Amino acid sequence: MRAVADATGVSPAAIYRHFTDRSELIFEVCERRFRELDHVVEEAAATSGDPLESLRLRGRAYVRFGLAHPEEYRIWFMSKPGTAPDWTADRIMKGPVVTHLVQAVQACLDAGVIRPADPALVAFGLWSAVHGLTSLLITKPAFPWPDLDELLDHILSMLAAGLVPGREELTRRAVAAERASIARELHDVIAHNVSVMVVQAGANRVNPPAGPAAATQAFASIEATGRQALSETRRLLGLMRRDGERQSPAPQPGLEHLTALAEQVRKAGLPVTVLVRGDPRPLPAGLNLSAYRIIQEALTNVLKHAGPAATEVLVRYLDRELQIQVTDHGPPALRAPGGRKGSGHGLIGMRERVALYGGQLEVGPLPSGGFRVRACLPLEPPP
Repeated sequence: MRAVADATGVSPAAIYRHFTDRSELIFEVCERRFRELDHVVEEAAATSGDPLESLRLRGRAYVRFGLAHPEEYRIWFMSKPGTAPDWTADRIMKGPVVTHLVQAVQACLDAGVIRPADPALVAFGLWSAVHGLTSLLITKPAFPWPDLDELLDHILSMLAAGLVPGREELTRRAVAAERASIARELHDVIAHNVSVMVVQAGANRVNPPAGPAAATQAFASIEATGRQALSETRRLLGLMRRDGERQSPAPQPGLEHLTALAEQVRKAGLPVTVLVRGDPRPLPAGLNLSAYRIIQEALTNVLKHAGPAATEVLVRYLDRELQIQVTDHGPPALRAPGGRKGSGHGLIGMRERVALYGGQLEVGPLPSGGFRVRACLPLEPPP
């Protein structure tokens, strides 16, 4: 009462003159109590990064808050329809507790852990169930209720049973995601290595090596590239076999293999310079692979579309992101067809890899000629 009086600018003794409707005063007092509810529920939900577990923690915090303040809960949520002022129901439905619950359900949808549904409908269904339990616990405290946490978990699990995809559907999703990943890897491996082999063979046909030693070296380079392509293809196809036949995959390439990649494209006739700025540090395996593949695809595109244009690879380690930039200095006339415009499978693969880590990709021609691929991949800050 004192808090309401202070907020309205009157003394506690004069508060009943300020609120001529006693119901309005009571609900103003209760509303101030239930502003705490939003904070308590959100604090509990934030303790888990798993969206489904966050929903469960949200439900527990809601029930426990109602049991800690039973009289306010009765007045706020369990009053007869004519008792509350007209605005109260609207405030409940549009209040932070309900709106945040809708957002929490939307987070589950975005994460793909529940089947597609109307987030508002799911949220109101969950709230109705948790509100019903809270009301029963308040009105029937002497009833031999089971353990509260166990009961809550059971109710929420039953509610989620129809929303959470079954084991078969989860397996199907995982298989589809794995196949898409393998297809992307196969494209990167074959497109790059075969492009290098074609360019090397074509260059040696147009300008035959001078002498047996040079010819042997040229063919050895083509052979090494072909063997690498076969090895990586076998590894990827091995991942598609049944579990009992699966081969042990070779280590995935990463930025630590960038020098070897640059040497490979140099042998194919592409003059490339590699620059590393900042303090190199260990990267998550997936991000490290994606960074390598982005550079590999960009160099492959230069070989395909710009010819032997001077090219620079810049890798910059910053506190919170990894920046990758591949720039060729080919003339505008050579900036042409297909994948260079941004619709080829290679550039689509780049965008998918960058999007997977919440990064940004910029691809396009330069005003003075040439082409640039620039990717920014967020990193965890160093300890």
